[in-house]
Amino acid sequence: MKQLLLNQTCVFHLTRMAFRAQSKYKKRYHLTNDEDLVELIRFADSSRDIELRRNFMLFYINCPDDIKDYLESNHDIHSPMERYQSLGSL
Repeated sequence: MKQLLLNQTCVFHLTRMAFRAQSKYKKRYHLTNDEDLVELIRFADSSRDIELRRNFMLFYINCPDDIKDYLESNHDIHSPMERYQSLGSL
């Protein structure tokens, strides 16, 4: 994601996700490495950990559109809110 600039809020939530992954799951991600960033986002997206999911959702909400497009087109990472849209009809 070097060609894309992350805003301060995105970096904050990525840092929180990395800290949670390291402290609870002993997974280490380097936030300066593009592959590690994508792996951290994938891990948070697939996790059932509420803290990771919350920070992933807040990361995604605050991401600029070009980063969302990059994640969707290059890494098949989609909005975490998509899976909950069908619940709105309950």
